[in-house]
Amino acid sequence: MKTLKHTLISVLLAALALSLTGCSASGRQPEEWLNMSIAGLAGKDQYAFSGQTTIISAEGWAYAPRTFQGHIEEHTKLHAQNDDGEDLAWSPIEILNKVKNADKNVSFIDAATTADQVALHIELHDQDANKLWKDQLQEEMNALAAKEPLEEGAYKQAWLKEFNASRKQMDKMLKTLQVKAQYDVLIDRNSLVPTKLDEHSVFHYSLSGQDKQEKRDTSVTFTPFNGTGTTGAAGKTTGSVQ
Repeated sequence: MKTLKHTLISVLLAALALSLTGCSASGRQPEEWLNMSIAGLAGKDQYAFSGQTTIISAEGWAYAPRTFQGHIEEHTKLHAQNDDGEDLAWSPIEILNKVKNADKNVSFIDAATTADQVALHIELHDQDANKLWKDQLQEEMNALAAKEPLEEGAYKQAWLKEFNASRKQMDKMLKTLQVKAQYDVLIDRNSLVPTKLDEHSVFHYSLSGQDKQEKRDTSVTFTPFNGTGTTGAAGKTTGSVQ
């Protein structure tokens, strides 16, 4: 038979456990934290970001990570390049907005949530993951098409031949593409803005009668930007965030 003392101890322990596991919420639901962090980032006049993308091909090759860095000024002006010096056509805030508008499950990552940060895990519903990535791949192909050589000649003909073959291959892939997409977001409790975004996507598709699988991992770190340093784009505006 429990004594009053034992009962009180049990209640206190239960309350402590609840506070520890629920401290990530602080009265807010996971999706509310996500929405606030995206709004907080969009509201910042300027910030910098850097990161890398690793791709594991259908043949199992793990390509060396491609790095990128850039910054946002005046809320929407994007200045960014990848490690090859090519303009970056996307920004982390665009990814976060697409994730925000997608059907998804958002939960706390208790092990990574502390007094200073909130950690979220996001899993997109399959239909929305498929649409997000089909749109993204089409945008990347369109961006590549815009780089068609202007000068007529053998080089342009070779470029067009390679590009058209790649587009046909991608169009076939997109017809069967199925994507699993997950994201982890770290949010600073005080500023209510994200400090890190990790994306993990797995692509399943059929090509030439064979089932293929590719993986893509991207990690982005957000930092302050005071307008005096360079973040990879040397002040060149590559676009604006919608």
